[in-house]
Amino acid sequence: MKKLFLNAAVAAMFFAAACNQPAKKNTEQAEKDTAAVAANATLPDKANVTEVVNSYIALKNDLVKSDGAASKKSAQKLQQELIEVKGCDEAATLAGAIAATDKVDEQRKAFLTLSKDVITLAKGIKTGKPAFVAYCPMANDGKGGYWLSEAKEIKNPYYGDAMLECGEVKEELN
Repeated sequence: MKKLFLNAAVAAMFFAAACNQPAKKNTEQAEKDTAAVAANATLPDKANVTEVVNSYIALKNDLVKSDGAASKKSAQKLQQELIEVKGCDEAATLAGAIAATDKVDEQRKAFLTLSKDVITLAKGIKTGKPAFVAYCPMANDGKGGYWLSEAKEIKNPYYGDAMLECGEVKEELN
């Protein structure tokens, strides 16, 4: 990421110099802006993780209903919450990918990877209420997929009504 940023900064300075613009100030401001975003992100704590898990569960439930528009809104909220948690940049990007489309099939593909990140986050910090790690062997073209649920009852976000009860609880988080 630093290499990409450095290359972009060098290219920007080259083009700015060609146009007689003060590139140094622009580059320094970009570095300050990036540092400010990172500094404003908070370390994961119980409150941060609880908010993320709650928003993730809302997104999961919208995918169970196969409601692309509702999933989009839930993903936007989740993305904002993930941005606030230091180290969750990739997960925030995945939530953003879900928020960028109304197509449930595309949302479910991004949800596969997002689920891994959120499950890891939820396991790392106790949220004070139980959650369940569920698994569907049919998801992801037969490779399987996990998700986090608020209940033991299986409601599959990868297939919705088509295979609502496909899966099993693999782990309980307290």
